[in-house]
Amino acid sequence: MVITADAIKVVIVIARCGSFAAASQELHKVPSALSYTLHKLEDALGVSLFERQGKQLVLTEAGYHFIKRGELILGELGSLEDSTRLIAMGVEPAIRLSFNNILSLAPLTPLLRECESLFPQTEIQLAIDVHDGVWDALLAKRADIAVGAPNQVIANSEIGAEPMGMVEWVFAVSPRHPVAQLPQPLTERTLRRYPAICIRDTSVQLKPKEAWLLRGQKALQVPDFHSKLALQAEGVGIGFVPRHFGQPLIDDGRLQVMTVESPKQPTPLFLAWQRQHTRPCFSWWLRQLRDPALQQGLLGPLG
Repeated sequence: MVITADAIKVVIVIARCGSFAAASQELHKVPSALSYTLHKLEDALGVSLFERQGKQLVLTEAGYHFIKRGELILGELGSLEDSTRLIAMGVEPAIRLSFNNILSLAPLTPLLRECESLFPQTEIQLAIDVHDGVWDALLAKRADIAVGAPNQVIANSEIGAEPMGMVEWVFAVSPRHPVAQLPQPLTERTLRRYPAICIRDTSVQLKPKEAWLLRGQKALQVPDFHSKLALQAEGVGIGFVPRHFGQPLIDDGRLQVMTVESPKQPTPLFLAWQRQHTRPCFSWWLRQLRDPALQQGLLGPLG
């Protein structure tokens, strides 16, 4: 390889010191050794990195480019050395967390800060999944831990799981929507005439599901609950919403709760994980996510 870490360091120090003599004192090498390293590098690259201005060595345009990129490369090499040692000690390079979009992520902020402090070499990868997409992420090994996996535990010896709470649903529409003026309880025959605001299941391997859509009813697909709540509050469509997300809009009058003949039953949620993982950052996250206070916070208002 033409460019080595030592050669990059030599060029950076010469540029900072302005001469071979001054650079030799900092690097504890004789000036002739530094001159040889520089000339060998310039010959291999076919460019001049310095030009003489009196007794000073001054960077050329190519030289400025070289040290700018070289400093970044040296930083990456140092990080690579540190992370490699930590991984050899059992610290994982990344932790992958899948969260159900029915959860509020606001309580995670202090945990993310603490994780960064405890495991600076571990990359945190957060994903938001919908419906059975949370289970799908775990089964397909796109996630190490799944938070809020819905309905029932999928039988798999490689996956551990435990309950973390229930989500209650309310049927809510804008007071300006035609449905708001109809007698209750609302029948499926009546509701079928109006578009349902739906969030698309993110499953890849498992069969995607709709949270609520009647046969023959038009669906308006949106990416998340922010969009769903906003559109329902504007009277664009109808549907069930989690009570913990919808309550603020119900309290201020932007949504109105209606009774229906076929109410949506509460959805049990689970904390699930890959059993084979035992590394430090994974174990730390699993402990935090088992905290009942945190789980209650995740089932709070939309952040």
